[in-house]
Amino acid sequence: MSRVIYFLAITILVLGSCSQQQKSNQQTVDITELESVDEIQYPYEFTYDGNPLVRHIGAADPDVHVWDDVIWMYTSQDRTVDSTIHPHHYAAMDGYHAFSSTDMINWTDHGEILHSSDVDWGWEDGGYMWAPGAARQDGKYYLYFPHRDKENNWRIGVATADSPAGPFTDVGRPMEGLTGIDPMILKDDDGEYYLYNNPGIVAKLKPNMIELAEEVRKIEYGPEDVMTNDTLKFNEGAFMHKKDGVYYFSYTNWKNKTHQGFYATGDNPYGPFEWQGPMAPKPQGAQDHHSIIEFNDQWYYFYHIAIPNLPVFKEAQGRIACYDKLYYNVDGTIKMIEHTGNY
Repeated sequence: MSRVIYFLAITILVLGSCSQQQKSNQQTVDITELESVDEIQYPYEFTYDGNPLVRHIGAADPDVHVWDDVIWMYTSQDRTVDSTIHPHHYAAMDGYHAFSSTDMINWTDHGEILHSSDVDWGWEDGGYMWAPGAARQDGKYYLYFPHRDKENNWRIGVATADSPAGPFTDVGRPMEGLTGIDPMILKDDDGEYYLYNNPGIVAKLKPNMIELAEEVRKIEYGPEDVMTNDTLKFNEGAFMHKKDGVYYFSYTNWKNKTHQGFYATGDNPYGPFEWQGPMAPKPQGAQDHHSIIEFNDQWYYFYHIAIPNLPVFKEAQGRIACYDKLYYNVDGTIKMIEHTGNY
């Protein structure tokens, strides 16, 4: 009897294996057994089952958009540090990824869409590809990325594609009149595009989407006692969204150990804005870096965390994207984000 059971078990295993090979990549890679993220084949499909959203690679700094009823998320990627080249894990960041979903549950990682090796004007040793921003205009897609140039200065590059899934091609030079990190693009209701960037600045883009139409303006997002307070002022991660005619300028202060997402409101994309205070707590193991979208009449807050117990990150820092629902009060202020997760 035991021999019969043994052969039945083997048969079931073989049939199951054949069946799995006929399916897509969805859930066919066991992330607990991955030796390297290089084993993953793209496009890679996975299902959201509570935070973190992404569990197979490092996916930080989510920049999220809704185009034609599809959610698109662009992320940076933490990499293994080679101490002979990169002094810290942030220096090793490289290789942007694009993710998409039509229901917030079933997701596709379309793979790497741009790498430092694709940028001729960039830092010769690679890395230094930090938080990206994306935009769409007239069926063309734009990826804005902070990268160090050959003189070791932070610049903002632009890459273009005919598909939101990429691949993206660098335009060949960084943007003039702009330095810093964390570019983010707002498309306003009148069709104008605005670029927000560190250190808390804004400028309108030209119609070609790769040049500034004006000099950058410093954003006044609060009173002096806020803008000079080490744990309240703007540090990084400028973001702008609009709801019911109100502009919501938000940012991160990673020095605050309790709350790290803050926001202010105004009636135009330049400000000045009225500071409203915190809207999100400090994420686990990481600094807040967020995006805000509306999808199917529900608002969402995307951010990242860092947790050490996912085996795929045994050689990397491991910041990974998450999302939670966002709610507004009757007066238009934002209720405090509640981080959730099953990690």
